Order: sequence, then structure tokens, then C-alpha cells
Amino acid sequence: MHSVRAFNLFFMMVMGLALAACSGGKPESVLETFYRAVAAGDVETAAKQISYQRVPPAQMTQAKGKVQMLVGEMQSRIQANGGLDKVETIDVTMAEDGKTVTVNTRLKFQNGKDHTQQHRLANEGGDWKIVLR
Repeated sequence: MHSVRAFNLFFMMVMGLALAACSGGKPESVLETFYRAVAAGDVETAAKQISYQRVPPAQMTQAKGKVQMLVGEMQSRIQANGGLDKVETIDVTMAEDGKTVTVNTRLKFQNGKDHTQQHRLANEGGDWKIVLR
């Protein structure tokens, strides 16, 4: 009886992760898209990966301006390291509700250096979006 419960729990977890992965792609692919866009200076694509759900409508223009500035600063750092070589996912931790994940990512640069970053993403209508701090 115990093994049946363990199997059912395991099956439900796998199915939950599979359904979450199918809805709006994988969170790690959102981060890959974001960092590739940043490296290319593509503010529009980078901004589409960001969650604006918590931004009041009156502050939307200001928030998008901050994202544009952030992309520019990040692009400069990437260029200072010779460009972006790889975006590697270290680990992904799904919240119990399946609506948020924490992703640890390693950016590898052309000059051999790397930088590790932790991101929180939220599922918004089936699409994963990066939650700004």
C-alpha cells in the first residue's frame, strides 16, 4: 500500500511538472531568450520576458524605462566580458502551487569568466515571466 501511494505521489509530481513545462515553455528558456536579447541589445524582446503584473498602470512607462536602462547596463557588462557564450541552468525549484519557480542560472562569457544569478519567474496566463525585484 505504501509503494502505491509513493508511486501516485511521484506520478502526480511528474505530471504537474510536465503540465507546467508545456504551458508557455520552460522557465529556463525564458531566461535564455532574455539574456540573448540583452546581449544583442534587443530591448523589445528582453522586455517581453518581464512580468509587469505588479506594476500599477500609472507607473508602467517608468517601469519599462527602467527595464530599458537595465538592458543597456547588462549589455555593457556582457560586452566588457567579450560577449555571452552560454546561459546554463544550474537548477529549477518549482513552488508547490506550480505558479512560481526559482531558477539559478550561470552566464558564461567569451573571456572565460562566469556569473551566477538567481531568478524568480511567475506563470502568467500560461507564459513564464521574470519577476523583477
